[in-house]
Amino acid sequence: MGQVKMHAKVEAPIEQVFDYAVDVTRWAEWNVSVVEMTPSAPLAAIGDRFAGKNKFLGRVEDIEGKVTAIERPRLMAFVSGPLTGGHENWTVNFTPADTGTDIDCVIDYEVPLGLVGAFADKLFIERQVQRMLNQSRDNFIALVEHKVLQPV
Repeated sequence: MGQVKMHAKVEAPIEQVFDYAVDVTRWAEWNVSVVEMTPSAPLAAIGDRFAGKNKFLGRVEDIEGKVTAIERPRLMAFVSGPLTGGHENWTVNFTPADTGTDIDCVIDYEVPLGLVGAFADKLFIERQVQRMLNQSRDNFIALVEHKVLQPV
């Protein structure tokens, strides 16, 4: 199992940042791995589900996810992954900080294929996941703060 982490400082109130983060229909605007999401209400309760399409390493796959914890406006956690195997456990904490919001995100993920998957993870997947998370963070900040997006 791999793990990536991200910290961000967003110059916006915590409620605004949280509301943007739980709006599944907007994920494709900032998350560089999301191709599209099936329209649904913003995530609000444990057990809420979502679906869409993600792109990773040049492949587009259907994904599904489910909220595992949510405490507005402080915490969002969910498990998601492609229907073909593997999964990601996201935990995102939101904290008021000065005039803005700090975000701390941890993604624990599992690559399918046993030892082959574990080898591929250490060889290149972990770096790719971290890079995508960092690009997504920068896009999220730009959109919430109404700035220009960084090219992908």
